[in-house]
Amino acid sequence: MKFFLVLAAAMTLGSAVSLAADDTAAAAPAKGACKADIQKFCASVPHEKGQVRTCLTEHSADLSDACKQRMAAHAAKTN
Repeated sequence: MKFFLVLAAAMTLGSAVSLAADDTAAAAPAKGACKADIQKFCASVPHEKGQVRTCLTEHSADLSDACKQRMAAHAAKTN
């Protein structure tokens, strides 16, 4: 029983991490292509409910090329 609880917790955590990654960098994941841009433009933005993605979109003209590409790839994937 304990094994199944641990397995369920790990699966839930994995899902949460995946969703958080989508949120933070348009998912760049934040630790990837958009990390520096998030730190530069969106450091004070709460990392919830798409607020980081919105912040990055507002600064789209100023983002690094790698982050712009990641944002575009994510947008194409979600549409």
